[in-house]
Amino acid sequence: MPAARILQEVCAAETREVALDESGRPIAVRLTRLTEDRPVQIGRLMTGRLRTISLSQGGGFVELDGHAGDAFLRLQEGHGLTEGQSLEVRVVAETREGSKLPRVALAGKSKDFRFLDPWGTAAVERVEPGDETVAMAFDMVISETVNLPGGGNITLERTRALVAVDVDTSGRSDTGRAANRALKVNLDAAAELARQIRLRNLGGLIVMDCVSPLNREAGKQVRDRFNTVFRSISDQRVRALLPSDLGLLQASVEWAETPIAERLLDPSGSKSSRTVCFDGFRRLEQEARAKRMDRLRLDLPGHALAWLSKEGGELRQALAEKYGDRFTYDSTDPKSPIVATVP
Repeated sequence: MPAARILQEVCAAETREVALDESGRPIAVRLTRLTEDRPVQIGRLMTGRLRTISLSQGGGFVELDGHAGDAFLRLQEGHGLTEGQSLEVRVVAETREGSKLPRVALAGKSKDFRFLDPWGTAAVERVEPGDETVAMAFDMVISETVNLPGGGNITLERTRALVAVDVDTSGRSDTGRAANRALKVNLDAAAELARQIRLRNLGGLIVMDCVSPLNREAGKQVRDRFNTVFRSISDQRVRALLPSDLGLLQASVEWAETPIAERLLDPSGSKSSRTVCFDGFRRLEQEARAKRMDRLRLDLPGHALAWLSKEGGELRQALAEKYGDRFTYDSTDPKSPIVATVP
């Protein structure tokens, strides 16, 4: 299902984009930032050298050109390649936390990337910095809890081994037999989970703890709803099983892009210094557009100002070129960025 609309928020420091379905729900986000070097991106053609073959690990390691690091190439017996050989490859899975190398495939044998099509099929609508719909989508991708349309919510917790999903029925007003009520919330949860996996760029093993009671026929409907929704927004390989006797719906989803949360959060799960700084620059740009003659001060949390002082010269220059050199930066160590007019 291609996006019905694409919202694009262009700021001096970053560009944020959100693909929306026909009901206005976000189904994918995209982020492009200054000061963030991402040479290995999904679908990109690259060249490199086959450094090591290790069939016991399922393939070999390719040293990518341009100082882009190593990538893993799946190989089988009789592949015909030799160590040291130059290759043209396509990136099929980006890097992620846990020292997971990006994965590549030989350029002539790589798949199409139709699941990226939403970005090329709908008209792009430019929105102002701080647009509420864009902000909501980017807040959603880092939130553990997501509300369901009929009430209740799901909570997604990513661990090293899997993504665990809990279904909470609080706030629902379904009527009828317990089995029917459980089926309704499980169907809503399965559909929302499918959207969240694509939206957040998740992959690997997904386990959802369904609401009971859940018989085999109801379990089949829940599994089919998950598959139908996911395949409508992505062509990543997915395999979902019928819920187990314990009510666990298990799915395996092919990894593709780096999870968006890894680019926005630090290892503790809080917004990274870079992200906090970019939030501040977005607020600063909102004020700069509204107050075109005023001098403005950006008050950042201490860790964000430290990052800006070390890494943010390009950011300050980009904003000055766009709005003039009328900004100062300091820190009273607020919890979040504050923009004030300088008297």
